[in-house]
Amino acid sequence: MSTKTLRKRIALVAVTALGAGLLSVVSIPGANAFREYAGENILAVAVNNSDTATAVIATTQSGSRSVGVLAVDTSTALAGTATMLSNGTIVVSSGAESTALAAFVVVGGTITGQSANVTIAQDQRSADLNNVAAVKTIAVKPSSGSTTMTITLVTGTAAVPTALKSRLTVTVVTTNTVGVYSAADSFINTAVEGNATVNGVDQVNAQTGSATVIPNGAAGQINFKLNDSFGNLATASIVTATSTAGAFVKLDATNGQFDDTAAGTSSVDVGASYNNASVRVTQAVANVPVTVTVTIAYRGVTVGTKTFSFQGEVTKVTVTPTKVGKTSSSNADAATVVYNDAAGNVVFPITAVTTSVRSASMGDQTIVNGVTVANLPTRTVSAKVTVSCNATAGTVAALQLAHLNPGSGTIVASNTWAQTCAGAATSVTASWDKASYTPGSIATLTLSFKDSKGFAANSYDLLDTMTITGSPSSTTAQAGAPVTALNPHAARGGGLTGTLTQQYVVGSTTGDFVAVVVPADSLKTAATAAGTSQANLSVAYKIASGTTTVTNEQVLASIVSLIASINKQIVALQKLILQRR
Repeated sequence: MSTKTLRKRIALVAVTALGAGLLSVVSIPGANAFREYAGENILAVAVNNSDTATAVIATTQSGSRSVGVLAVDTSTALAGTATMLSNGTIVVSSGAESTALAAFVVVGGTITGQSANVTIAQDQRSADLNNVAAVKTIAVKPSSGSTTMTITLVTGTAAVPTALKSRLTVTVVTTNTVGVYSAADSFINTAVEGNATVNGVDQVNAQTGSATVIPNGAAGQINFKLNDSFGNLATASIVTATSTAGAFVKLDATNGQFDDTAAGTSSVDVGASYNNASVRVTQAVANVPVTVTVTIAYRGVTVGTKTFSFQGEVTKVTVTPTKVGKTSSSNADAATVVYNDAAGNVVFPITAVTTSVRSASMGDQTIVNGVTVANLPTRTVSAKVTVSCNATAGTVAALQLAHLNPGSGTIVASNTWAQTCAGAATSVTASWDKASYTPGSIATLTLSFKDSKGFAANSYDLLDTMTITGSPSSTTAQAGAPVTALNPHAARGGGLTGTLTQQYVVGSTTGDFVAVVVPADSLKTAATAAGTSQANLSVAYKIASGTTTVTNEQVLASIVSLIASINKQIVALQKLILQRR
C-alpha cells in the first residue's frame, strides 16, 4: 500500500518510545480518536492506544485498545496495512459473524490475549473462533527481530482453512516517526495569489503563462505542507522564509487557508509554529522588475526554494503598423502594440490603463482623425490599434501613443509611426524580380495596387479573384503547390504596402515568355468609376540555361579571327626585317 493511500486513513498517535520495553502514555483527544470498523469477515484494528501501555480487549470493537499502533488502513479487505512499534501490541477484531467457522492466523508474531469465543492454539500463532454472534478479538505482539507481521482471517479452522477472507500486513518499526518531518512525503509548490492548492506541482499564472513569472503589482505565493512519513502533518515548529535582494516575504500561518493579503516588509520572516501554510512574496520596490529566490526552512533545515521573476511597469511602447487604412472609415487592426518593462520583458497591463494618441501628432487631422487602442494585450492576443481615417487620402508621418502607468502615474510615449489612409484599388502593376531565370530557380511576381490618388490601396476593400497565365511553371514555390487563381481576398486587399507576391518554381524549358495578369473584376469596376481603365498586364521574362555551350558557327568565327591575327603579325615582322637591311 503506497504512502499516498495511507494518508487517507491515518490517525496521528502521540506514542513515543522512551526506552527498552517502555512506552509513554498519552491520552488521545476524542476528536482524533477513531477505529477502523471493517465489517463482517474483514479485520478491524483498534487504532486508539491504551492509556496504561497495556492492550485492552473489550466486548465491543470501540472499547478495545492497542499499544504503539502508528497508522492503519483496512479499506481493502485483502490488502490492509498497519504500522506499529516493535514493543507494542496490536488489537485486531473480526466482525460479528455467527454462521461459519473462522480462525485468525498470525505470521511473524504471537497472540498474547483473546476475547471470549476465541480459542488460541498451543503455538500462539492461530486461534479458532466459535460460531456465536459476537465480536471476536485477539491481541498480537511482533516476534523479536520481526520487521513485518501478517494477520489473516480465514473461514474453516486454523488447521483446515477453506478460504481467505481478510489480510492485514503490519510493518514493525523500532522508532516512532509520527510528527517527524519527511521530505519525501511533504509538498511545496508555487500557487496563484490566494489559491490554496498544495500538491507539490507548481501552479501556472494564467496571465503570464508561467509558474514563476509574476505580473507587476501582483504577489508570488508558495504553499507548503510538511508531513511525516505516515502522511500526517509534521509537528508545527519554527519556519523561516528568506528572499534574496529585491523582494519581501510574509508567512501566512492560517494552516491551509492561504488567503493572507498582507505584504511583507522584510526579506526575512520567521514563524514559531508552522507546518501547513504559505509565503507571500512581493516586490521590494514597486513597479521595478526583479528576479528573486525564496528559501523556506523548517527547524533550520531547507525544505524548498522557489524563484520568482516580477515584471515591472511599462517603460517602452512599440507600435507596428500592419495595414493601410480605408478613407472615411474606422479601421480595426491597423497597427499592433507591444508593452515592455525596464528589463525588456513583454508585459500585459491588467487594469484599464489609458493608452491614447497624442493629438498634436495628427497634424490638422484631415487624414487621420482618431487613434485608439482597441484591447489590452494577453499572452495569446496582441493589442490592436484602431485608426479612424477621414475622406482625404494620404500619409500622416508621425503618429504616437501615450501610455499611462496606473501605479506610478508616469506617462510613456511610443515610437512614432507613419499611417496611410487610401481608397480602393483602381490600378495594378506587375513586375518580376529578375529579367532572366535559370531552370529550377524561384521567380517572384509582385503586384502593386494603387488607389485613384496614386497611394497604396487600402487593406480593407477586398478584391475579386485574379488570374495569371503563362507563369514560369505549373507549380508555385509554396511547398510545390499547384498554381491557382490569385485571391486577394485572402490577403485583405493590398496589404500593408499595397502589394501581393506570387512565387513560382521555374521550369526547364528555355526561351522568352510573357505572363498575362488579368485584374480582378472589382478593380476594373473601381477604375471605371474613377474615370480610368485597367487593362490586362503582359509581363515578359526569360528562362536561360545555366550552362555554357559553343556552336559550330562560333568555333569557325574564332578560327577566322585567329588566322587574321596571325597574318597581321607576319606582315609586321616582314616590315621590321626590311627596315634593318
